[in-house]
Amino acid sequence: MSRYKTSTKGAVIYLVRRRSNLARWTFIAIIVFVVILVPIYGTTLRYDVSITLRLLLSAIGELCLTLGAGLFLVSALLSLYSKRIYVKSMIIAVVLLWIAACLTGGQFTLWGNLIGPDPPSQGYH
Repeated sequence: MSRYKTSTKGAVIYLVRRRSNLARWTFIAIIVFVVILVPIYGTTLRYDVSITLRLLLSAIGELCLTLGAGLFLVSALLSLYSKRIYVKSMIIAVVLLWIAACLTGGQFTLWGNLIGPDPPSQGYH
């Protein structure tokens, strides 16, 4: 309910808003989804979501890899051919390469240091 005061005679007018059933239907849909569909399709739904996220994160990782490698190459070449050393852009490039290695699951070495996630264990041999 909201109330508005009018300027004539100081009367108060109450306006009654009709409530929407959107919240109620949303709650019912969530309950139906959890109770009926998740036990039946839960496993395949989990794998479908993980595959979609893996593809999305892999694409973002490849973009970071391209941008990081290009930025590192440009900043290294500019540092070689000019009197100024571009440290900030090299650090940004290394961070982009590190993010790309974590997202794509790859590893690379930079100045003898291994960058990227640890390889998964191969189990007992």
